[in-house]
Amino acid sequence: MSAVAAGLDLGQLASESERLLEFLYVCPVGLVETDEAGEVSLMNPLAARLLMPIAAPASLANLFAALEPYAPDLRYIASSFGGERGAICENRRIHLRQGRPDAPEVLACSLIKIERGRIMAVLTDVTEQVVQERRLKEAESWFSMILAGVNDFALLSLDATGRISAWNVSGERQTGYASRDVLGRTMNVFYFPDEAVQGRALQQVDLARRDGWHIDEGWRRRKDGSRYWCQSLVSALEEKTGEVTGFSVVLRDVTQSKTNAEEIRRLLTTDQLTGVSNRARFFELGEAEFTRWKRFRQPLSAMMVDVDHFKRVNDGHGHAAGDEVLKQVAASLQGGLRSIDAIGRLGGEEFAILLPSVDLQGAAMIAERLRQTVAALAPVVDGRTIPVTVSIGCAEIAADAPDLETLLKSADGALYAAKQGGRNKVAVVPPAAAA
Repeated sequence: MSAVAAGLDLGQLASESERLLEFLYVCPVGLVETDEAGEVSLMNPLAARLLMPIAAPASLANLFAALEPYAPDLRYIASSFGGERGAICENRRIHLRQGRPDAPEVLACSLIKIERGRIMAVLTDVTEQVVQERRLKEAESWFSMILAGVNDFALLSLDATGRISAWNVSGERQTGYASRDVLGRTMNVFYFPDEAVQGRALQQVDLARRDGWHIDEGWRRRKDGSRYWCQSLVSALEEKTGEVTGFSVVLRDVTQSKTNAEEIRRLLTTDQLTGVSNRARFFELGEAEFTRWKRFRQPLSAMMVDVDHFKRVNDGHGHAAGDEVLKQVAASLQGGLRSIDAIGRLGGEEFAILLPSVDLQGAAMIAERLRQTVAALAPVVDGRTIPVTVSIGCAEIAADAPDLETLLKSADGALYAAKQGGRNKVAVVPPAAAA
């Protein structure tokens, strides 16, 4: 071979090696080449990233040693393979149980024997896939329970836009609606007017479209106006291409079990003096609203409410009188809100309120109405009238709000301004300041 030809061959070999290295770096799966004993001769960056959280750097020299604590039989499976080449195992699930945010929880491992003395391992992080599979199994179990243990359930279908496309006698039996009443409408038809927040039913559909299914529960309305506690399962129907073509819905009437459990839940989630949500329950509701806001970006406002000079009430009239004042103030505040609004007693004489789908201007109007209602209370305790007023701070969530606490701190800042301004006032945080 001439020197020129040899130079061309070496250049071609170098070019092919460079392309191979590029492929290994950008390959979307982890690749590890070993001998039959697991000694590593080649490992791409993704494979190293998947294995490093579970193995010391020294043990990465041998794949089977690195995975020994989680897949102790992998070495035996490889050594017992009798073929000259071929698949030793495919997509074997290896559960790592790390509990660390930087580490995969489940790996899929495939071993392919390329030739005598050479094995290629393919590693993939399937943690999210396993989570989705588990959720699907939970949904299947839930669905089986419906069919096995409940007499009163309804089945319906939605089109791809979330509107009811098919209705049958089970739906009419449960809700009282005939097909002409519901076809072409969203599931908001089953909500009470003040609970049918704009987009509520479509939010359920959107979550089912994203996750494959969605479970929701709450009070629903029959055609005659009566209410019942309903668990609903919305499942997406997909074509082979992955396109969602519609949804199947199961509505399950569980009013009796809900009634039996409601008293226990009330004791765990309400403030025993005033009857509004306790601190833990309020923040639970708040986080749910914040999550909904992050996804759908509808307005969300908050109020912080403080009973003015409450210490004077306790000192001048006694704690029993103070408790009565707090109960009447809480009832007055709650009576001026929608059922979808969240109100909680955070401590002492301080209350917090969340207003979904309400902007800052609307919150200020509601706050002023509440302030006037409380000022007109004039509770009478033991024959003595106790004047009471509240100061209220309002804020609307900013476009870049990192968490619920930021919104509440803004409202608390406005509350401080209302108190500094003389109390019995409403103050708002300007949008620019809230941001």
